[in-house]
Amino acid sequence: MKRSLFLIGILLIASNIFAQLDLPRLSPKATITQNFGYTTVTIEYSRPDVKGRKIWGELIPFEKVYRMGANEATIIDFSTDVTVNGNKVPAGKYALFSIPAKNDWTIILNKTSKQWGAFSYDEKQDLLRFQVKPIATSLTESLTYGFSDLTINSVSLNFAWEKLGFAFKIESDVMNTAHEKIKEAVSKAKPDDWRTYVGAANFAVENNWFMNEALSWADKAIENGGTFYVYFVKAKILFKMGDAKGALEFISKAREKGKDDKNFPNYSADIAELEKEIKAKL
Repeated sequence: MKRSLFLIGILLIASNIFAQLDLPRLSPKATITQNFGYTTVTIEYSRPDVKGRKIWGELIPFEKVYRMGANEATIIDFSTDVTVNGNKVPAGKYALFSIPAKNDWTIILNKTSKQWGAFSYDEKQDLLRFQVKPIATSLTESLTYGFSDLTINSVSLNFAWEKLGFAFKIESDVMNTAHEKIKEAVSKAKPDDWRTYVGAANFAVENNWFMNEALSWADKAIENGGTFYVYFVKAKILFKMGDAKGALEFISKAREKGKDDKNFPNYSADIAELEKEIKAKL
């Protein structure tokens, strides 16, 4: 008993001594963030170096839970509900763990986001587990996360350290969310507000989405007194819907409406390019 108290006392003294030191971390903290659609994905982690060591299967043993970084457990934060590798995940912060193996790795999202390493990891708090296949890479000295394959509704999260890496896809339901936001916005638009309608119509046609509604939004923008740009957007919609002749008519109307508009030169090349595409289909 006395020996135990003695050891505790020594540890407390050492803790107080080291608590006064302000030393740089050997594995510095890093944060990386990517936005797509309405979603922001953030990774908070610490970056250990290889330092000539054999990492996978030695420093980081196979078939054991790994913190996916150093120091605190790596955190992955989703600002909206998402789909991760095909699995639905609610918005929030999660600890990101893995179980490395010689072949497929198990990736884990754990609901206890704040914890030190994997020392208090509790499998019962896992929200999700899925498999990824690691690939051979060139040497990555410092453990690194990154994003790639960015689209309006998805992004891939990449991990690399030593000579292995993997990636998995994160997706969100951008289009249906945008549709709901557009419907709400146009329901509140004032009688002279053509900009809301044409913004909605242009977003739809650029994404080849809800074309019948896009046409009605363009018509409403024209009704509300829109500029040449509204006619240009309607030409794009008609062309996407297969009405090349109607699209050419609205190209002409856009030019007529824009002849005295100081902003028209900024769009003249785009209008000419659309006209060229339309005529090639006739």
